[in-house]
Amino acid sequence: MTSLLDTIPIKQPKYPISSKPVNNTQAFKSQDKNHETKVKAATITGSALTTLAYMFILAKSVKKGNFKLKDLLNVDFHNMFKVMGLATSAVIGGLTGGLLTDKENRKAKLQEGIHQFFGNIVAPITIVGIASNAIEKRNFAPSKEILLSGLTAIMGVGIGVTGGNWFASKINKVIFKEDDGRHVSFKDFGIHVDDLLTVAALTPIGRSIQSFISVALPAIFQICGYEAGTHTEHEKHKHKYEQKA
Repeated sequence: MTSLLDTIPIKQPKYPISSKPVNNTQAFKSQDKNHETKVKAATITGSALTTLAYMFILAKSVKKGNFKLKDLLNVDFHNMFKVMGLATSAVIGGLTGGLLTDKENRKAKLQEGIHQFFGNIVAPITIVGIASNAIEKRNFAPSKEILLSGLTAIMGVGIGVTGGNWFASKINKVIFKEDDGRHVSFKDFGIHVDDLLTVAALTPIGRSIQSFISVALPAIFQICGYEAGTHTEHEKHKHKYEQKA
């Protein structure tokens, strides 16, 4: 005897059903990887765009006549405020890209952005800039000027990065009502190759490498924007753990 259920046609699945168990961990890892790639791409793009925009404004302000692409790579960064502006533009762009694509880690990125601004831009560049101008006005012999400028860059960066990041932690504690756990790392000192280049521009050999400096500085400061835009809560807690260890 045939039942009513036997007469109902069974629709076959469009795709074959796998007998293998679904690996949720692997799926989550894949999603996290894709998300991380998206955040990094947005950060790099944002940092590059704002840096190029800033360089265009500087180049356009001094260029007489028709503007050419090569003028963008011949900006004179002799002035320390121009260098600060360049670094700040990279941080703003990178931070913006990170904030737009990674909502879960916005606080960590803002905290890192403050560290990049005060600890890796304002404090060290100000110290190096003031000291370099003082050395330049004393009219030392070329060899002595180069030696003093090099020492100034090393000492200025050491004091500036350490003091600036300490100040940034205090600012973050006031704003976010918590200890950000951030401490100075090797990467903080690594980006200050720009200070060595800035100091070199004030020495007798500086003018011969001015074109190199104009290209190298914007590239180096992309690190600041990248660090701010890609920072996460995981990285922040990692800093706290390393600080306690």
